[in-house]
Amino acid sequence: MEHIKSALKKAGVLDENIESVAPARAPERRMPVKEFEATEQPEPFTLRQVEIDQKHLEKTRIVSKSMDDPNHIAFNLLRTRVRKAMSDNKWTSLAITSPTAGCGKTMVTLNLAFSLSRNPGLKTVVVDLDLKRPSVAPTLKVEPDRSIAQYLLGKAEAKDCFVQVDPNLVLGLNSGHTPASSELLQAPKMLELFEFIETKLQPEVILFDLPPMQSSDDALGFLPRVDTSLLVVAAGTTTTAEVDECELQISELDKLLGIVLNKCESAKSEEYYY
Repeated sequence: MEHIKSALKKAGVLDENIESVAPARAPERRMPVKEFEATEQPEPFTLRQVEIDQKHLEKTRIVSKSMDDPNHIAFNLLRTRVRKAMSDNKWTSLAITSPTAGCGKTMVTLNLAFSLSRNPGLKTVVVDLDLKRPSVAPTLKVEPDRSIAQYLLGKAEAKDCFVQVDPNLVLGLNSGHTPASSELLQAPKMLELFEFIETKLQPEVILFDLPPMQSSDDALGFLPRVDTSLLVVAAGTTTTAEVDECELQISELDKLLGIVLNKCESAKSEEYYY
């Protein structure tokens, strides 16, 4: 040890007033974390299971679940393009809206959801945020226990607003007409709903069914909260001016993924186009 100290002093590294070099302190060892006993584990998170009436789905043109109707191929194409764009950009949330009522946005949302959820491991959540005229529950003929609107008003728990209809598909339901819907969609409580979906449901993709853009400011106020959106327009019904106006408004927010043309009569086997 002395010859090492002598060499350090000659090199000017060690101060002569320092008698010894303190050895490096061994890192402190943390106490092992005690594992909880089985009885201390929280109860697993479960949702109400709902079985969908296949015949009712056929009446409401939800063709992507059974795949008997050849029109489901168009939604598979839409799914593939949407999934690629979202994966490339690391997006998880997609809003679906339309210029006016009657364009079929809910039908497109649900067909896309069933098509996405058929992929193994691709858990999909659909949230009905059309608080004035909710359509997801009636379209599927599902009776919600509690509604998203009630949760946003602080009158329900989030878990009671969701049901599971397929192993990879969960629905957040609404019912009735809700005043002040725009304020609710932009309230801090909505951020808590996002947190619940992300931490408890843990989906790969979240689809939000929004109100038509020209019926209120609900959709425009909510769009900044999502990664991107689709605009559903109806052939022969939606005007060019309506498409241009909505496209401009969404593009200004940099949230437009694409436009879906619905109710196109010129197609033989593929009724919907992306």
